[in-house]
Amino acid sequence: MTPQRWLFISKNNLSDATADLAASKLRVLLLLAGHDINVDVADTREVYERVLPPGELGVKFYPDATHGMVQKQIEDSSWRLPLTGIFDPRRLFAAGILTDQERS
Repeated sequence: MTPQRWLFISKNNLSDATADLAASKLRVLLLLAGHDINVDVADTREVYERVLPPGELGVKFYPDATHGMVQKQIEDSSWRLPLTGIFDPRRLFAAGILTDQERS
């Protein structure tokens, strides 16, 4: 683990936005990624479903995405990531995510 990653974890490991989430007056679209190393996807979904009223939560799961909703195979490549970002940036993202955001 890098020193920067450890600093982030040590500052945020006790963060809890549950009260803010419960106070939200907006419909929420929860985007979950299959390769998210920053978020416990199952736990996050369970909390959102418990805290938000029925009908106020939309959930989308992208099995090939990372935390940033980028396709894992692209994010893991030192040359594909910058080239895709420059020449075809919409292809960075997991299949369906941009369309799902537009519809929500």
